[in-house]
Amino acid sequence: MIKEALAYLKNEFKKTEFYEVGKETYANENLQKIEEPVRREVVVYSLSGLVDYIKDNFDNDERLLVSVLNQQKIVVETQLNNNKKREIVIMSLAYTPTICLDQFMSLEAFNIQLQSIFVKNDDVKNLLRILGNLRSSNIRNAGDNGVSQIVETKRGVTMAQEEVVPNPVRLKPFRTFTEIEQPESLFVFRLRESGNEIQAGLFEADGGAWKNVARLSIKDYLIENLKEQIENNSILIIG
Repeated sequence: MIKEALAYLKNEFKKTEFYEVGKETYANENLQKIEEPVRREVVVYSLSGLVDYIKDNFDNDERLLVSVLNQQKIVVETQLNNNKKREIVIMSLAYTPTICLDQFMSLEAFNIQLQSIFVKNDDVKNLLRILGNLRSSNIRNAGDNGVSQIVETKRGVTMAQEEVVPNPVRLKPFRTFTEIEQPESLFVFRLRESGNEIQAGLFEADGGAWKNVARLSIKDYLIENLKEQIENNSILIIG
């Protein structure tokens, strides 16, 4: 009984041994592969922060891969380690406001959204003018194509006029990093009656093409601000 117990304890508390196979390390406990330790990635919320980190070479990395994943996320990774894995050293995320698209909303909420999270241009000014001068909820389609609409707007104090609502409109919502120009998109602008109020809505009409424009603009920004690192072959930018 004692002999079996000693054998059990010896087996349970046997010395863990390590073996080098090629460039990888294994342990004799179930031959588990020992993964290389990785650092916790740094997170920033601007393009300038990402550029500053790379220029400083804070962690003395030999070469970095900069991947523009989409209009709101960039990751910087090391070369493959011995486990054939890349290590993320820094990540940049864009803080962007919530935009209500593809749905109708009250004129008040629509007006606030248009003024607060869209870059000012002629179409924004025109929409704000029309919304501010709407006189009644008498909205009707112009023609049979369902595209153009006519609304009655105030002119001066007492005069009124019928006006064709612009469609489509070119707008620039804040949807990516603020260091680059916001991509312009086509939107279908619609008005409708809902109960006793008028509602307005914007509907995307470019098939998401703006995302590619934003991604390329981010890449151009990084190339422009990291010329020395690119020439030294210390970074590769893809996106």
